Amino acid sequence: MPPYYFKAEGYENMLKGMYFNSVPLAKTSCILGKKKLFVTASESYLNPEYQEIQLASKFDNVIVHFQNNAKIFRNTPIILLLTKIQDVNKSHYRRRSIKYSPHTTYDTIKNQESFEEIQRHYQERLMCYGFFIEHFDTLHLYCVSVDDNSYTYSNLSLPQTEWTDWADWELKEREKNQNETPIISSEKDNQEKENNVSFTPTQIIYYGVPGCGKSYEVNKVINVELDKYGVADKEYHKVRCVFHPEYCNADFVGQIYPYVKPDNGGVEYRFKPGPFAEIVRRAYRNPAEPFFLIIEEINRGNAAAIFGEMFQLLDRIRPEDGPEELSGNIYNTGWSSYGVTNIDVNAYVRQKSTDNPEKIEYDDSIPYGDKIKFINNTAVRLPPNLSIYATMNTNDQNVFMMDNAFQRRFKSKMIRNVLDEKSAQYKTEIDDTGVYWGDFRKWINEKILLPQMAVLKADDKCLGGWFITGEKIGDVDKIKKEDFAEKVLKYLWDDVFKRNKSGEIFVKDDKVNALSDLIDAFETSVGFESFEKIFKMNDVDKAKLQKQANS
Repeated sequence: MPPYYFKAEGYENMLKGMYFNSVPLAKTSCILGKKKLFVTASESYLNPEYQEIQLASKFDNVIVHFQNNAKIFRNTPIILLLTKIQDVNKSHYRRRSIKYSPHTTYDTIKNQESFEEIQRHYQERLMCYGFFIEHFDTLHLYCVSVDDNSYTYSNLSLPQTEWTDWADWELKEREKNQNETPIISSEKDNQEKENNVSFTPTQIIYYGVPGCGKSYEVNKVINVELDKYGVADKEYHKVRCVFHPEYCNADFVGQIYPYVKPDNGGVEYRFKPGPFAEIVRRAYRNPAEPFFLIIEEINRGNAAAIFGEMFQLLDRIRPEDGPEELSGNIYNTGWSSYGVTNIDVNAYVRQKSTDNPEKIEYDDSIPYGDKIKFINNTAVRLPPNLSIYATMNTNDQNVFMMDNAFQRRFKSKMIRNVLDEKSAQYKTEIDDTGVYWGDFRKWINEKILLPQMAVLKADDKCLGGWFITGEKIGDVDKIKKEDFAEKVLKYLWDDVFKRNKSGEIFVKDDKVNALSDLIDAFETSVGFESFEKIFKMNDVDKAKLQKQANS
């Protein structure tokens, strides 16, 4: 019987323990198959020749049983893998196995190093013939010497496993084996983690001109982060909202709504969660996975009023601050420094399910790692696995100013207003004019930045690369004239150059005195004449706009 054979007896205990100690597949690798190729666990399903790695687990508490004695090895972690045969041509197709190969790695942790440390202690070459998991977090390995030929499988035995019930295991006091002698690995002196999870939360505002790609960049960064943790359902881990002048604290956090029970059951008042309460609940209930609150256009609403008392949660505990103990909970790095008492959000976090509105039940306690228990009187805090990403349009006119107290709780990152000249977006043509969008954007932005144009906050008025996009017309993407006129020309006339229409940029004659005249002149003209009719241009300007036609 191979040592990793998946026996029916005791398998429930093994699986519970493995799920309890699961780690992201994206950070786990192993050598698989006869070809002995090194494969990332999250990609193992792509090749049917490999065994698919369905679950990876890291055990920090390891007890080795050898020669009737037991030794505790701490900081000598071992990684177990649950694999599945996925080759349909194999007779044992879909069989699951538990493996503990020396070639398995998780992040910087390698099984090979742990095995070598254990064998150095005993000064023997060991073979593991069996294992079981105690208390869901302690891995017991039963070993014999490779050089000892006196044993047979018939005289090797494992003890009966205990405490496999999820509800009871925390209530059992852990009994230590009298023969167990703790030892600490001499080569691995890392301190034990005080929590089962470790995240560094981010609070950041991406800002830039209209159309520079702020939302795109936020989504890209978050998806990369989710990929690191092997998250498949990315949308569940993101909650997005948009601030605007009418948006209020009740919309953001949540509010009480009347609920009409079916079959004339009457009316009762229930809490309807906002984006904030929803993402907090998901983060608390999935402490090993990252979650993200995305706030679009954060300065178009009164951010301080929208956050309300939740503004207090934006301060996070830093590594140099040290842990904070409160009501039996130990809050470590990444948690909110202060809590806010909100009975509605607290109850929603403890709500068992959100799928059945007819029957609402609550958990008495929600564990977060091994140091936090969220109960009915626990103040709400942002957990370490919850980050906040926001976007801010620096050119919005009807916006609310964010005070320094609010802004200092966020990092800031400007999205550069660049557009690759080789990109399809740059080469999108503006209808029949023969002008690339990228060339026009580059030309008009140069004009906006000229001192004689006297444009207030000129940097913020420039056109972003994605201010407007085209649509498929035949085989190519083009920007329709009416779309260009209503979006780009209107923006330039009403916003950018609203104080300078004296002929520095627009043609000044009796035919173009209003926005409607400007749009009519552009849409009714043909080819490059559409630009000549409305913009004041010399030969250099025309050459810049007609680069595509001249190439």
